[in-house]
Amino acid sequence: MADFDKHRSRRVIYNDDADQQYAHESYDYDVTDEQSFIDIRTTPTFDSHVDTYAWCVGNGCDPPWGESYKHKAFPAIGSAQRANDIIVEACHDHGIEVWGSLRMNDIHDSFMADTYEDTNDPLKAQHREYLIAPEEVRALPQELKERSLWSAFDFSHPGVRAHRLEFIQRNASAHDFDGYELDFTRFVWNFALGTERQHADEMTELVRNVRTALDEIGKFRGRPYTLAVHVLDSPRVSLELGLDVGQWLEDELIDVLVVGLGYLPYSIRLDEWLTLGKQYGLPVYPSVNTNMYSHWWTKRTHEPDSWTQAIRAGAAYHWQEGADGIYLFNLFCMEDKSVGPLSREVTYAPLSEVGDPAALVGKDKLYSIQPSFDGGFCEHGSEMTYLPAPLDKMERKLPLMMGPDADDPSATFTISVWTQGNEPERVWLRLNHTLLPAPEKAGQFYTVQVPPGIMRTGLNELSIWCNEELTQTANPLIVNQVFVRASYGQ
Repeated sequence: MADFDKHRSRRVIYNDDADQQYAHESYDYDVTDEQSFIDIRTTPTFDSHVDTYAWCVGNGCDPPWGESYKHKAFPAIGSAQRANDIIVEACHDHGIEVWGSLRMNDIHDSFMADTYEDTNDPLKAQHREYLIAPEEVRALPQELKERSLWSAFDFSHPGVRAHRLEFIQRNASAHDFDGYELDFTRFVWNFALGTERQHADEMTELVRNVRTALDEIGKFRGRPYTLAVHVLDSPRVSLELGLDVGQWLEDELIDVLVVGLGYLPYSIRLDEWLTLGKQYGLPVYPSVNTNMYSHWWTKRTHEPDSWTQAIRAGAAYHWQEGADGIYLFNLFCMEDKSVGPLSREVTYAPLSEVGDPAALVGKDKLYSIQPSFDGGFCEHGSEMTYLPAPLDKMERKLPLMMGPDADDPSATFTISVWTQGNEPERVWLRLNHTLLPAPEKAGQFYTVQVPPGIMRTGLNELSIWCNEELTQTANPLIVNQVFVRASYGQ
């Protein structure tokens, strides 16, 4: 058995939500034996840039997601326990490190279950006092996050922390994982809203106990256990939600930092995470949630290749900023009939591109200034954004983050501003203090090609404004999102 060093270089960490072990109509997978199970999502990672496979072990109960899911497993697999071992064995045979990835407080059941007995963990029905909010919050408006917290565990309770620790000890010792990932991004609420910081020490205590448990398992099996944590878009946001990551690093509790929800890659405070990682000698891997590009961006741009180009852009930008590698989440979703579908070849092509900056050179990419609604359901875990925003006569400055394409003389850049509302007489754009040509209006988009020599790598200042006073306009022009396409004439 290979001994994977905790701080080894990883090009791509591939997160698999493990849904292929179950019979789902949306995916319509055909699993007839263990090999066909491997071939669905795992075989495409072989001979690619994937160095680490993060396999979702569920939500912290046996079987994962509750008894109802136990009967959905394909007969050829038998159980989630066997599925874990199949994945580990297949990846190890191809020299790929495997982590068990635990969703620390998954609340998909908050909008899927009808009763506590229907939720994805029996403990929720047995100990309702362990939950952040009472069932009555389900009557609140959908716009309030409190509405979903009736099924979220409150980690201020010792019983909840003990429940998580016991599962990790049992699950980590039962399978030959090389590491364990505590995923705090599915979902982001672990304490009553407004009390998170005062309970941060209790979450630190849990992480410390997990570290101790994994070290003991590692000693027993004769090789160390890597502990990774997947945290939020910045150290500040993480702490505000009860995750004192700085303290975890100071106390030498973790080995790998995976950062960001992955929804807003250009808003993540990667520089702050990298500074923290370097201070304590830990690698940092920003998350790219590829499902966002498939489900939303493709529909907005009306171009199916937007998905591939956006993944390239996010990876190229993160590499440029100093990331140690790329963490891919939800890549396989483009085979879901409700989201895609793209062909299998297109779906998994990024696995042989995004782990090497050189492989991204000269390929079309799609960068963006994103709106707040790209943050999805868990926007509390994201940093602040600048869009949507109404326009008036004052130049509205927006931060445009660009990857290394901005320095490539063979690249051309097109800015497309997605808008809604009234159409003013004039709209102007300025990039890095240079007034751009008048944009062309087509549907909801204002589009302009950027003259050579203006775009820069890293931070650019993009200004957008119009010829109307906001206070005198009943239906102002709203900028929802800015797309920047880097093209190479391919």
